[in-house]
Parts: sequence; structure tokens; C-alpha cells
Amino acid sequence: MDKMDQFIVDMGDLIGKTVRKKKRLYFQVKQENLRQVAGILFNRMKCRLSTATATETFHHIEVLYHFSHDATGDYFCPRILIDDKKNPRVDSIAPVIKGAEWIEREMFDFWGIDFVGHPHLQRLLAKDHPQGLDQPLRFRRDR
Repeated sequence: MDKMDQFIVDMGDLIGKTVRKKKRLYFQVKQENLRQVAGILFNRMKCRLSTATATETFHHIEVLYHFSHDATGDYFCPRILIDDKKNPRVDSIAPVIKGAEWIEREMFDFWGIDFVGHPHLQRLLAKDHPQGLDQPLRFRRDR
């Protein structure tokens, strides 16, 4: 059994639907399990948080973290779907992984996602923008 298969077995009910591609495992995580799963990836499996991305679909805002297991070159990618697009909120993983602070601030700035428990959640890149950009990457549907 390879590392990805073992991860799926070990996580049990902590993760949901999985999609496996070459060297990548994408899996859904309920918001209440995100910190625990991130802690397992970072502390137990010694994965490195490479980055995180956000996107807006018609029904959700999606946050996707990208954890690299450098020894094997595999990526483990927890996916969180936020249903409330008017007030998107998800637990921050920054209390578990300090390196998540910056990227979560960027997603807050550009997408308006409230990362609950983030130690310094404030605007970052669009802070002093002359046009006063507010959530510039949002579609503006459902608002």
C-alpha cells in the first residue's frame, strides 16, 4: 500500500470524497476537521504546506490547500467547500501551521473569506489600493 492509500485508510471519516491523480490526492474535508487533518499532514506525515488557493463556483467558495510530501513528491490537497458565499468562514490552519498566515491573509483580502482563529487576519495586498478594491476576485453573484 502506498502513502496515499495508507493516508485514506488512516483518515477514515475525517475526510470525504477523494480524487486521485498522478502524484496528487485531492480530498474533501469538513470544516470542523480541517485543523486536525492539516496537523496530521504537517506534524505526523512531515508534509510541507506549499500554498493554498481559493476559487468561487456558482454554489460555493472552495479553499484548496496543497501539502507536499517532499520525500515522495506526492501532494495531499484538502478541499473545503464553503456554502455561505455572503459570509464565507472557515477555520484557519495558521494556529497549527504558522506558514499558513500569509496565504490565508491573501485569500481573505481577495475573496473575503473569514479565517476563524487566524492570529493577524487583515488586508495584505489590496490594503492601500487607490480604487479601494474589496474582494476583487469575487463574481458578485448572490450578493
